[in-house]
Amino acid sequence: MQETFDERQRRENHRQYEKWLSCGFQGDMELDKNGWCTNGISFYKSENVERCILFDNPYFKGTIEFMELPNGKWISGSSCTFPLHGWGHGVSVWNEQYDTKQEAIFNQIDYIERNLSEKDKKKFVLDALQSCRNKYKEIDVELAFEPMAQFEQVSLF
Repeated sequence: MQETFDERQRRENHRQYEKWLSCGFQGDMELDKNGWCTNGISFYKSENVERCILFDNPYFKGTIEFMELPNGKWISGSSCTFPLHGWGHGVSVWNEQYDTKQEAIFNQIDYIERNLSEKDKKKFVLDALQSCRNKYKEIDVELAFEPMAQFEQVSLF
C-alpha cells in the first residue's frame, strides 16, 4: 500500500524534528504555512552562523559557513560560484557534525579543493583556500595557549 501525502508529511516532519533535537536544540516543532517542519532546515539567517568569505569578485565567489550546535559539535557548509558553474550547501542539522571548529572548516576547504575543475584552479582561488586554512590553524593554536593568560608573568631578572 502506497503511503499518502499526509502520512509522508507526518513521517518526514517527525524525522526532521528528531534530527533537530539530536543536535541539542529544544522546543516545539515549527511548521511552515504548508505544514512542513522547519526546525533546523537552514540557519542561513541565523546570527549564530559564522562566515569566511574566501573570494568575492564579479566572476568568482566562495564562502564557508560554520556554526556550533547546542550539543557542542560543529557543522559547516560552503558555496562557490565560477563563470560556468557552481555549488552550494548551507549549514543544517543534516550536515555532518564535527568535534572542532577547525575540523568543520577544513572539511569544507577539502570539499572545495576536490570539486574544483582545472579551469577553476586559479592562483587566487588556491591562495584563498590556503589562507583560510592558515587563519583557522592559527586560531586553534592561539586557543590552545589561552589558559596560560590567567597566570601572571614573572620576570626572573
